[in-house]
Amino acid sequence: MVDSDSVSHRGTAVILAAGASVRYGSDKRHVPFANTTLLQYTVQLYATVFHKVFVVLRTQEPSLTESFPLNSQTVIATQAQLGLSQSLRAGIQHAKSDPWVVVGLMDMPYVKSATLNGLARHMESTTASVVRLRCQKRYGNPVGFKQECFAQLSELRGDHGARSLLDSDSFSVETLEVDDRGILIDIDTPAHLKKYGSLLH
Repeated sequence: MVDSDSVSHRGTAVILAAGASVRYGSDKRHVPFANTTLLQYTVQLYATVFHKVFVVLRTQEPSLTESFPLNSQTVIATQAQLGLSQSLRAGIQHAKSDPWVVVGLMDMPYVKSATLNGLARHMESTTASVVRLRCQKRYGNPVGFKQECFAQLSELRGDHGARSLLDSDSFSVETLEVDDRGILIDIDTPAHLKKYGSLLH
């Protein structure tokens, strides 16, 4: 289980936020959420834990990024329309000099900061190449990757993200059990905001 000590401010995170929000019906990055927007909230959540945060967008949009924390940086996935893997590749390219990275999704704002903090600390000490979070016997996001995974992550294709890597035997994978339903919940439709609003921490 992860613990909930003080904020770590260590390591690097990549937030994937270049999707087209087709199921939501509008650009959910702009959706009001906890007195800000969904995108701003998620970026701030990660920025309080990680030393560097790369936010992957499909285009450069100052209206989205002007209030980002100082330790965050935007990355443009020029081929985001080709699938989630293109956003992941763009983010990994910018983090390739880092020893490890935690990859999260913009539309999963209910992850607890304590979970992120514990994952960051665990990435610094584990010998595993990949660390997956699990709650109630279900795997969720974000996922931690060591540098030895970066080359393969940079070659991914399609809309399945890192799933092929996680399902392969190429790297050692460790499971970190957490008491955090937020790792399982993404905001795909407006109804999800109403359904899960009580989970906001």
